[in-house]
Amino acid sequence: MPSSFNRFEGLSMFDDKGEVKRLVERLLQDRDPDVAIEGLRKMDFSYIFTLRKRGRIRECELLRNEIDDSWGWRNGNIDESLQGKVEKIVTDF
Repeated sequence: MPSSFNRFEGLSMFDDKGEVKRLVERLLQDRDPDVAIEGLRKMDFSYIFTLRKRGRIRECELLRNEIDDSWGWRNGNIDESLQGKVEKIVTDF
C-alpha cells in the first residue's frame, strides 16, 4: 500500500478517523494505559488529540504526513516523530 496520499486513488490513512484513533490508542496503551483519549479534532492538515490522565488534560497535534507515514502501524511501522510526540505527552503527565 502507498504510504502517502494519492489524490487520484484517494488512499490516505489521514482520511480514516477511526484508523488514526486506533493508532494513537495503541501507542497510549503501550506507554501508559491510564492515559485516555478525551476527544479529537480533524483539521486541514492535522489531528488534535485531547488526552486525559487522572483529571489532567494535554493536547497533541499529529500532522498529516506523520499519520500517512505510519500507514503500516499494525506491522510496527510508525513514523518516529509521531511516536515521539505521543511519548512526550505521556511523560509530561
